[in-house]
Amino acid sequence: MSRAVVFLLLFLIVPLVRAETLRVALYDTDYPPYHFADSSHKGLVDELLIRFAEKYNHDIQYMLVPEVRSQHLLDEGKVDVRLESEQWYRGNKQYYWSDSIAVVEDILVMPSGCHIPAIDELGGYVLMARFGYTYPQFEALFASGKLHREDFYSELDMLKALVDMQQNQRVAVIAKNTLQWYASKNNAFKKFTVSDYSVGKAPMQLQFTYNEKGKRMSEQFNEFMKNLKSSGEFAKIESNYQ
Repeated sequence: MSRAVVFLLLFLIVPLVRAETLRVALYDTDYPPYHFADSSHKGLVDELLIRFAEKYNHDIQYMLVPEVRSQHLLDEGKVDVRLESEQWYRGNKQYYWSDSIAVVEDILVMPSGCHIPAIDELGGYVLMARFGYTYPQFEALFASGKLHREDFYSELDMLKALVDMQQNQRVAVIAKNTLQWYASKNNAFKKFTVSDYSVGKAPMQLQFTYNEKGKRMSEQFNEFMKNLKSSGEFAKIESNYQ
């Protein structure tokens, strides 16, 4: 075979195996055990994206931004995918959604010794929430003025505030798995009073742009997740983040 023919074959083959770029917007703050802003510390979502990229020969470009900014970037076409739940989304645009990665269960947290009332008895309380997040179960109380909202940029900020808090009229809403992860790292976070009921459950998903690339990527990711789960590999990965 001549060198010219070899060169021609290489020229034709290389474009076929060239990695496709997947632009991903993730939080610029930690959301354990799902995501960590520090690239040296992987969360569940981070690990799944790495494995997905390796399997389908994708080149992932990360953009770490605040929650609200990530939605704008997706709508502007500057990224291909972000982390969200279809149940949390309150806009009217169309997207392609991945299957569930994990189920996020929100609970209420207060300082040790406090009594956590039922949701319909939270009138006069301040809800400590994460900036940019939507809480469907509390929206009516916010709108009526019965429940006031105080935003924080991370769950860790909320937990630190609870540790130092003397008054008992503030209650934080935090994902149960996130609280458990932080409590495993800090004994001070094991002393909180936690609601014996959840205030919402939603599937954590990837939210893809509504175009041909988003359709193709979402289908690939769903196939990837289906294979991981059927093989038992996903259960092994998930167990590392519980």
